[in-house]
Amino acid sequence: MARGITQEQVNGAIEQLLLSGERPTIERVRAALGTGSPNTLTRMLDVWWQGLGSRLTAQRRSAAVPEAPAAVIEAASALWEAALAAGQAYAEAAVAPERAALADVLTKAEAAMASDRAARASLETHLAKAKGEAEAHYAALVMSDQRNSDLQRQVASQQAEIQALSLRIDATLARHHSVMQQAETERAAAATEREALQAHLRQAEDRAYAEVDRIRQELKVSKAQLAAQTREQATALARVEEARRVADLARQSAERESAAAQARMEELERQFTRLRAETDEKPARRTPRKLAAKTKVPATRPPNQ
Repeated sequence: MARGITQEQVNGAIEQLLLSGERPTIERVRAALGTGSPNTLTRMLDVWWQGLGSRLTAQRRSAAVPEAPAAVIEAASALWEAALAAGQAYAEAAVAPERAALADVLTKAEAAMASDRAARASLETHLAKAKGEAEAHYAALVMSDQRNSDLQRQVASQQAEIQALSLRIDATLARHHSVMQQAETERAAAATEREALQAHLRQAEDRAYAEVDRIRQELKVSKAQLAAQTREQATALARVEEARRVADLARQSAERESAAAQARMEELERQFTRLRAETDEKPARRTPRKLAAKTKVPATRPPNQ
């Protein structure tokens, strides 16, 4: 029931319509009150019609025409009750199509609202799924960036190791050169110890060459590792670019779908607002109709509640 609308207010509006010579209908009562739902007004109008007979009987018994015979009063009351009964039947028949049309409009509006709610739920689910996919792509991109940073640190560490190995090779070559100079000095100073010095020199050369070979092998292995890491870094960079491209495509697709969903929801809201406006304005567009002469209530003796 609409807030603020009572049976007494509805009864008063109906009596004012009757006093003005108009048939009480849902639209006219609603216009007189300025508010009230059609369903509520229909029930209250039915209550007024149902109590009309008892009110008229009470009024007939309480009213008296001065110097009028009782038979005349009874006949006039019977005629008046028959006229009111005929008017009530006519009013009920006239209101029935309007009630049916109003019920049909309300049913369609409820169906449209249910369809809109289902469409909105589907769109929200689709948007949540797209957002989840975009977040997953973004997480993969972050992991790829972290892996790239780790590879760069590894490359920097390998470069530092290569530089250290180069310094060791230079130091070894310098030591070898020093040994050669020392051997030449000892050979010139002590001819008698030449054989021993030559043997020592050969041993020193063998150690030096072995050290050089070992360092070269280490350098070769380090270069191979560096090349493999460089290729792995290039592959990781390519994966990062691909993940970034997929994330951008997913974000663009999500933005397009979000824009389309927003446009659809706005269109559905406009359609629902237009349907509600048409439903609310339909009673106001109806033109008043006069009651038939046989159901017209005399202005001198209106029925009282």
